[in-house]
Amino acid sequence: MNTITKAKREELMGKIEPLRQQIQSWRTTRQKNEHMPEELWKSATELARAYGVSPVQGILRIDYRGLERRVYGGRRPGAAGTKVSEKAAATFVELPAVAPMRRVEHVVELEDATGRRMTMKISGGAVAELLPLAQAFWRPSA
Repeated sequence: MNTITKAKREELMGKIEPLRQQIQSWRTTRQKNEHMPEELWKSATELARAYGVSPVQGILRIDYRGLERRVYGGRRPGAAGTKVSEKAAATFVELPAVAPMRRVEHVVELEDATGRRMTMKISGGAVAELLPLAQAFWRPSA
C-alpha cells in the first residue's frame, strides 16, 4: 500500500476532484454491466503513477487490481522479473552435458505424528526407490 504525505494527499485531492466527479456522473448514467470508459481509466492511471495506486483507488472507488494492472502493465513493483526490459525476448540456452565430478548423495528424513523416523541416504540415480519406501513408512501399522 502506498502511503503519501498530507501535503501530497491535499495536492492529489485538488487534481483528482474533476475525475472523481466524471466517474460519479458516469456511474449514475451507465448501463448495467457497462465497463468504465477507457479515457477515465487513462486519467486515473496517470494520477496513480504520480501518487500511487492505493490513494487514487481509495478516492475514486474503482477496481484496485484493474488500476494496478494498468499502472504496472500486469507486473507488480518488486515482483520477480520486473526489472527485465519489455523488449527482452526469452532465449533458449543449451548447457553442455558434463559428467558430475563427485558422487551425488541425497538425504531424505521422514517423521510421522507418532514420532517414528526414517532416514534414507540415496546416492546416484536410486531416487525411484524412494516412493515405495516412503509409502511403506506412511502405511498404518497393524
